[in-house]
Parts: sequence; structure tokens; C-alpha cells
Amino acid sequence: MSTGFNSRDIAELHPAVQRGCRELIRRMGDAGFNHVGVSGTYRDHAHQDWLFAQGRTRPGNIITNAQGGQSWHNWRLAFDIFQNIRGQEWNNQGFFVTAGQIWTAMGGEWGGSWANFPDRPHMQYTGGLTLRGMVAGQRLPYTELMPWEEKMLTEAETRATQTDNEPHQAVAGWATAGQAWAMENELFDGTRPTDPLTRQEAWTVLHRYHELTHGQNPD
Repeated sequence: MSTGFNSRDIAELHPAVQRGCRELIRRMGDAGFNHVGVSGTYRDHAHQDWLFAQGRTRPGNIITNAQGGQSWHNWRLAFDIFQNIRGQEWNNQGFFVTAGQIWTAMGGEWGGSWANFPDRPHMQYTGGLTLRGMVAGQRLPYTELMPWEEKMLTEAETRATQTDNEPHQAVAGWATAGQAWAMENELFDGTRPTDPLTRQEAWTVLHRYHELTHGQNPD
């Protein structure tokens, strides 16, 4: 039996799932797990059948109940992860639970939450499609955004609207020359002329001014 094709390359995934996979890895780093490996992304039907045969017509334990076309890996909408630390690849429950919680919050589906045949390393995003629909020819649009991306887009649009609705702050005539100089030398961006200056903003301005006048970092 042919072993078929099995990839670990994130670029083999659907664009939305690619971005989701990379964002999951980034968020895992924020959560203190800096060694996230990807053990599988896209696999063809032949490799899926080869995996299905294990424990049935091939030696070994059963590792999947999905034949070719019955796994989201076959449609580039799933990937598997592991902890990329020698000897700790699969035995850290906290690693997989954290990943599953993050992925679920991003709008994906975690295999570890399945009641039947839980699969902790498995992450998928189907966009509401079904395997039957995929076999029948349905596809996730290449322009698809995962829910976490939709949320970020909405938040960005909200911030932009709030900025557009902020009352215009006029620059006093006596301050225009100073504003132009500060903008030219990249000390300020010229906005919010009547807002109070915070301490952290003052620190940044003084630091920039020192670099401007001394040509080096004061540290």
C-alpha cells in the first residue's frame, strides 16, 4: 500500500487556517509555551488510507477512524501540533489544553474536546462546512476569515470610527512653529495638541530629543 503524501508545511493549509495556525503559535508563546511544533498539515487520500490501515490491516494500534476524504487534513483545513521539546512532545497535558482553549477562542475546533476518540494535537477550522459537502464539491472560500480575524477587523474599524468622530483640536497660533519642528524631528506626530502629556510620553519625547541632539542612545 502506498504511504501517499503527508506534509508538515503550514503553507500547504487553506490561507485562513495558515493564518490561524501562525496566530495560535504566537499566542502560545504569549502563554509561556515557546516550543510549538507542527507534525501534520495537508495529507492526501492515499496517506489517510495508509493511516486508517494501521491496527486493521497493518501492524500497530488504531490511530484514526477516518479513511481517505473523511479527515479535514485531506481538505487542508486541519493541522496537528506537538511540544517541540525532546522527551516532552506528547505528554504535557497543559500544553495541549492551553492550545485547545486558545484555538477554540479563536473560533476553531479542538480535537481534544471530542467525546469519542479525542485527539489532543488536532486543530481544525471548517467554516461550517461538512465532510459530506466537501466530497460533493463544496469548498471554503480563499477569502474566508476566521472569527478571530473578523473580531480584529471589527475592533480596528471601531477604533477608526471613534478617531474620525473625535472633536477637532485646533493648534494655537503661538504653537504652530513648535508643532512643525516637533513633527519634522519626529518627536511628536502633531495630533492631540490640547491633550495632557503623560509621564511615559514625556520619557519618550526626552529620549528622542537626546538621540536627535547626541546621535546615540542615552543608555
